[in-house]
Amino acid sequence: MNELLASQQVVVAGLGLTGQSVVRFLSATGATVKVWDTRTNAVVPESITQPVTLGELPPGYWEGVDTLVLSPGISPSHASVKSAKLADVEVMGDVELFARLQRIPAFGITGSNGKTTVTLLLTHILNQAGLKACAAGNVGRPVLETVGEEWDFLILELSSFQLETTSSLNLLGATILNVTDDHLDRHGTMAEYAAAKQRIFAHCEHAVVWQGHEETYPATKVAKQTAFQAQPTAKDFGFTDNYITWQGKPVLDMASVKLVGSHNVLNIQAALSLALVAGLKIDTACEAVKSFEPAPHRCVEIANTNGVRWIDDSKATNVGATLAALEGLGGTKTGKLILIAGGDGKGADLTALKAPFNRYVDLVITIGKDGKAISELVPGSQYLPDLPSAVKLAAQQAEPGDMVLLSPACASIDMFDNYAHRAKVFADAITEVTAK
Repeated sequence: MNELLASQQVVVAGLGLTGQSVVRFLSATGATVKVWDTRTNAVVPESITQPVTLGELPPGYWEGVDTLVLSPGISPSHASVKSAKLADVEVMGDVELFARLQRIPAFGITGSNGKTTVTLLLTHILNQAGLKACAAGNVGRPVLETVGEEWDFLILELSSFQLETTSSLNLLGATILNVTDDHLDRHGTMAEYAAAKQRIFAHCEHAVVWQGHEETYPATKVAKQTAFQAQPTAKDFGFTDNYITWQGKPVLDMASVKLVGSHNVLNIQAALSLALVAGLKIDTACEAVKSFEPAPHRCVEIANTNGVRWIDDSKATNVGATLAALEGLGGTKTGKLILIAGGDGKGADLTALKAPFNRYVDLVITIGKDGKAISELVPGSQYLPDLPSAVKLAAQQAEPGDMVLLSPACASIDMFDNYAHRAKVFADAITEVTAK
């Protein structure tokens, strides 16, 4: 494949981290590379010395081009991408390019929510067992950086954007953790979104599924299957009396792990399922879970002031993630639960939040582009101009034993650089209001 690339002319679309990694990789193979970004104001990194075109492409741009490698942020339905296909240019993503060079056994993890937690947890479990595992894809390193390296396993977090341009990825095991409204501004319909997720099972030996949730099952035949659920069962992974069970036997006390909430029971079960596919014994895998540190901005307690718990779930960029947080934390609260939500809803159905708001939340405070619509779901909600104002109101209303949860159910791009920036503003505002 490397020899074939050396004779090709390739366009790399996108100047983000993924695009830059593709340029580096292709340049090392000897391919002729040029770069295109849809943004007219995109910043060209100093490391990019290849020809760059920003915005609209000139006539005849695709002449002589063999392959277009799309970054996840650029849709295959973009007019210029369609023009490339009409010019017989092969279109793929970096994961598909990786797949054609793949030599190391790999696991694939996707889902609307939880995929980063499961990816990092599985990587941790395997490394703790003495194996060499590397997280890559949508978290960790770009996949092409791992080509030629020595690993026992690669653990790939794969978004729907990455999967829709992937067709030949071989996976030892794969899972769709869940499918809820997300990225409908890109995919158009839930059916198209779910179909993109299903591509993870196309060349998979062992599927891991959420029992009773058909959208997580392979649409095509997969040789082997393991199921998980947060209910008592004698088969595969279940949950009884705060213990994760394997084939009906308690194997892991949730009180011994740092991941909190019922949604993380499912995440741990999925990671354990894939660890068993890798050949680990259940006791070894469960022991490793106990030392895992949760990833930032995913239902993590970041402060406890005067008996008030402040929870950062800024990574909850869609409705499903916030539903998971509310269901996971709602049953554990000892006082009021104050929720801060809002941002760019990305076209999702926000009304799905109404029932859990009524069930779990005592005060809803909203911000951002779609904050007004969210505030109208339940009486008594407060819509405020910015996050520091929301934190100030939450601090005024909270009493010892209460919990303040930032779980926006929306993207951050309307007010912040990204969800990490949103989390920093949240943390800084907590420091300011609690210092007074």
